[in-house]
Amino acid sequence: MDLGLQGARCIITGASDGIGAATALAFAREGAAVGLVARRRERLDAVAAEARAAGAPATAVVAADLADGDALHAALTTLIDDLGGVDVLVNNAGSSRAGNIEQVDDDAWRESFDLKLMGYVRSMRLVIPAMRTQGSGSIVNVLGVAGTQPSPNYVLSCFVTALQQLTASVADQVAADGIRVVGIGPGFTATERVMTPIRRIADERGVPVEEFVDVFAAEQVPVGRLASADEMATWITIMASNVAGFVTGTQLLVDGGASRAI
Repeated sequence: MDLGLQGARCIITGASDGIGAATALAFAREGAAVGLVARRRERLDAVAAEARAAGAPATAVVAADLADGDALHAALTTLIDDLGGVDVLVNNAGSSRAGNIEQVDDDAWRESFDLKLMGYVRSMRLVIPAMRTQGSGSIVNVLGVAGTQPSPNYVLSCFVTALQQLTASVADQVAADGIRVVGIGPGFTATERVMTPIRRIADERGVPVEEFVDVFAAEQVPVGRLASADEMATWITIMASNVAGFVTGTQLLVDGGASRAI
């Protein structure tokens, strides 16, 4: 299926690894130009090289801390200039710390607020005027099932819930301008963010990681396996494209059936 992304200018935050890096390559394979931002310049350069090899007609890279408002503004402005505009924004900031209400201190709350919530807010606020001027654009916010599945050991997931509300609110505001805003809720995906605690638990239990992954997936995911970053990237790319042109203001859960809710 042709997603109609040939020549599209796509900016991906948190693009140095995991779902962000896979998304950059997925856009590249569709013939889109990609702008990448995250903290690790070396990793960004490597992803950009892979993107060019995969078919991206142009790449641009800026290293910046997404939690730093000034740095993020400068990075996105540079990427828009380098790409000659922006058609797609994928908000894919880093994760928040685990812990319950008594374990998570004020610094962690502020860190998550600046990175996870305000990082998305600032990025959307910056690209919307350019998209409005051209009368088109799509924003994909990578959210998470934690926003609808509260856990006592992940109290900072409340920021994901806020981002779901933000996605719907902004989508309603900009729909008449030809801009779509959607969310993707990844389930358990075999990225370093997920595999690091899995390896730790497997080590604590004295079992091979591969064996524990199978047990974990069987217990947590109805389809019985973890997703790959490429699978998530495929759905992000679809949701960003005109194939999903009548979809806005909502979140697609891509979680193997793990969210047991209506």
